[in-house]
Amino acid sequence: MKVVIIGAVAAGLSAAYSIKKNVSGAEITVLEKGEDISYGACGFPYYIEGLIEEEKKLIARDKKRVLADGIDLRLFSEAIDVDFQNKSVKVRNLSNKNEYELKYDKLVIAVGARSNHLDIFTGMKGVFPLNTLKHANAIKEYMEKRAPERAIILGGGNKGLELLETMTLRAVDTQVIEYMPDVMNIYDPELSELLLKELRGEGHKINTSEKALDAVADEKGFISKVITDKGEYSTDMVIETIGLKPNTEFLEGKGLKMERGAILTDLYGRTNIEDVYAGGDCAMIYNHIEEKHNYLPLGTNANKTGKLIGLAMAGKEPPFKGVQASSMMKTFEFEMAMTGVTDQRAKFLGLDYDSVLVRTRNKSGYYPGGTELYIKLTYLKKNGKIIGAQIFGREGSALRIQGLVTAVYAGLDLYDLAYMDFGYIPPLNSVWDSINVAARKALSKYEREKE
Repeated sequence: MKVVIIGAVAAGLSAAYSIKKNVSGAEITVLEKGEDISYGACGFPYYIEGLIEEEKKLIARDKKRVLADGIDLRLFSEAIDVDFQNKSVKVRNLSNKNEYELKYDKLVIAVGARSNHLDIFTGMKGVFPLNTLKHANAIKEYMEKRAPERAIILGGGNKGLELLETMTLRAVDTQVIEYMPDVMNIYDPELSELLLKELRGEGHKINTSEKALDAVADEKGFISKVITDKGEYSTDMVIETIGLKPNTEFLEGKGLKMERGAILTDLYGRTNIEDVYAGGDCAMIYNHIEEKHNYLPLGTNANKTGKLIGLAMAGKEPPFKGVQASSMMKTFEFEMAMTGVTDQRAKFLGLDYDSVLVRTRNKSGYYPGGTELYIKLTYLKKNGKIIGAQIFGREGSALRIQGLVTAVYAGLDLYDLAYMDFGYIPPLNSVWDSINVAARKALSKYEREKE
């Protein structure tokens, strides 16, 4: 069986190795239009900072190893067209511009996504996206050669705020400009505002509800100023972290079901076209809490989907009901984490929900060095089932989401969590764990309203 995989980063190579392991006799060809493969994009801020000193530490498998493992990896090979009826991919060799047809029995589309870009910066030097290893290296090189003193980060989401820490640690005067009223706006405003207050309190420049309108370059073509609807800011560089767009334009109009450019699949990566699979940042993924597909371009989802594609191709379908938008973020000493739905998302979905936000501590009250820890639980009014959780705090806070991920995935209710037997030691939590405390408060509210 001939398997062609388009894309050699998280989903693509995860699928390749899953197929190799589970599908006997599979001949696997992986096409990658660039030269970098199998890298951990979530590590880019730490690589730019210098905490991760070597590029190779970001790479799970290099070209030499992939080829040695019997996978036909073709770099600088761009898939420019697919004929689903005749099961062939048109490939352009970017090194010599030659084009050829590649036949397949099974096709995996893992072409990823690219960073959104504002037209106001077109042609300017010193303006960067950050979505690939090439981008990360370009930023590092620019900083080493130009030694920028000022930087603007467009976008106040996970990546933007992680980069705020990166640039600050590199002694660059950095400003974040966010178009929406809140940073980290996938969270409920109460959590986002806690983070924003702390960051601003430490002197970090973060502008919200502000839109970039224009930009000015100097006589050598380097970015020198960003103009917004509220002011003008001099800068030596700009990093855009304003979302992603799936790289699927070459597949449009061919009968492949997509939603805003992201490919629709079943739980195991199958598309609506026979023998064609998709996963990673170019595809939707099923959210079992919302009972609908979401676009959630996360490394966890890409690796998971790649693994499942290989199993499904082998006729194996392990129990899997979907994802639930779990994620974490850390900037400076602050951590956030979430799983399931927020209040604002539950409202959008029309769910009859309620919630509580509790302030606890990350250590026993008498143990030195403890800090505040906030937990928000969202649950259904009809039965107390937990459908979402959010966390904000300092060191060690985000990892507490893992217990709540399990609770949401398993469909536990407030009664389950209120007296759950969590481990305890004073340096790490209280005798009533913060999750117990949050669940007990929610349970009290739930029972009062049931009376």
